[in-house]
Amino acid sequence: MDFASMTFPLTVEISGDQYWIGEDGPYKLGMAATEFLASDGDGELREALSSFLRSFGGMLDPFVADGRASEEEVRSLQERTVGCAVGYGYYAVPGKIYLVERFTFTSLRDFLFVELGKAILNGNSPRQCRLCGRWFFHEKSDRTIYCDRVAPGETERTCREVGARAVFEKKIQDEEAWKIYKRAYKKYYARLMKGTMTQEEFKAWADEAAAERDKALGQLQRGNIGEVLTAEIFRELRERLNRK
Repeated sequence: MDFASMTFPLTVEISGDQYWIGEDGPYKLGMAATEFLASDGDGELREALSSFLRSFGGMLDPFVADGRASEEEVRSLQERTVGCAVGYGYYAVPGKIYLVERFTFTSLRDFLFVELGKAILNGNSPRQCRLCGRWFFHEKSDRTIYCDRVAPGETERTCREVGARAVFEKKIQDEEAWKIYKRAYKKYYARLMKGTMTQEEFKAWADEAAAERDKALGQLQRGNIGEVLTAEIFRELRERLNRK
């Protein structure tokens, strides 16, 4: 549904995390706000909704965009009011009847703020894709942080496919760095147990080794560094941890 083209006043029937507009629906709470944030609609309203999400969507971390609203943004949001008439009623679909909250809105702005607020409280929310930055809708318990659009620079693969691969490769790289560190640690700890290395020498090595490990992990976290550079990071880490 093109939520931006709706006419007002508008009556919306809400039950749980879903709602109906006339005979259309059910829609999931958060769908309208997501569609509007992803559109080229009223820029001021889009920024206001984004600020609202930053301010009150903290329980949805890490799925909302990083960052928090400033005190000025929060104060501005609190000063705004949303107007609507609320009642209770029934909404019937074939084979079922729902007890609903019946909202009547006089503007698109009021509808979007209530829809987004109720979505947040129900665990649904717009998300910004961590790869392309575009908005997409997610439901409660959906843990993906990437959308299903074609990824930047790709012709077929989606952000979700590219992002999942990147996360997998990052995990493998981190595990390899930890393996190198653990093997070296066991070797030098064995020297300590055999008496060929003093406690002070082992502690000095361990402190330096931990720093070298963290340095390598930091280099790997830069992302898209390529196989050659990744291999060089591992080679240097082995040499530095085993040079004594």
